[in-house]
Amino acid sequence: MDSIVLIHGFPLDSAMWSEQAACLRGRGFHVLTPNLPGFGDRPALPPERTTMEAFAADIRECIQREAGGRAIVGGFSMGGYVLLALLREAPECVAAALFVDTRADADSYDARKGRYQAIDQIRRDGPAGFFDASLTRMMRKRPDEKIRAAARAMMERQSVEGILAAQTAMTKRRDQTDLLAELTMPVMVLVGAEDAITPPSVALNMQSHMPHAMVVQVVSAGHLAPMEQPAAVSGHMETFLATAKRALEARP
Repeated sequence: MDSIVLIHGFPLDSAMWSEQAACLRGRGFHVLTPNLPGFGDRPALPPERTTMEAFAADIRECIQREAGGRAIVGGFSMGGYVLLALLREAPECVAAALFVDTRADADSYDARKGRYQAIDQIRRDGPAGFFDASLTRMMRKRPDEKIRAAARAMMERQSVEGILAAQTAMTKRRDQTDLLAELTMPVMVLVGAEDAITPPSVALNMQSHMPHAMVVQVVSAGHLAPMEQPAAVSGHMETFLATAKRALEARP
């Protein structure tokens, strides 16, 4: 059975993949949706140990323990940063890569400044205002209120310690653009057509470094495409997985 590991984004947990996991399991795939340390039911790592590389090591252990040491791996937003760190540190674990609403370059000065301001806001006032602002940026221009409420509830169950540690870790992540040209496995880059955080231009820039990659835009979706358009995202994933499987089977 083919194993697929889906890495959630920030400040969410593995439940964001519930629709895709159910769909792919129904097609016979072995789907793993682990929570990263500090999210879901898992305690946070100490702040000084919270890095994209530490998260990647955690995913590597999951693949070794539950997927026989190799899997198709997808990452959404921060999960994409974790996937890139995994590809740099342990590429042998990744049979094919799926980047969802994410980017390879490091934070710009303004983005890093915004993260530090958010950290100060959360410490001073709690996370409620941060969640509201995040959802406004993450969703399409005319959001579905039920999906917004579900995403907000998911955010609210995350620990403040985990949120602060991960936010700080993202300010320190390295630029991984150079790694893209080295990827020879099947790759798909999926992006919401209305994504204001990592817009389609970012996805196309990623593809420019790996011309073999498949790029897909999801209509009527912002940054939170897997939750905003779950059926469409699941369908694109199925298409990619079928293509990746053929490509992998054809290799000597």
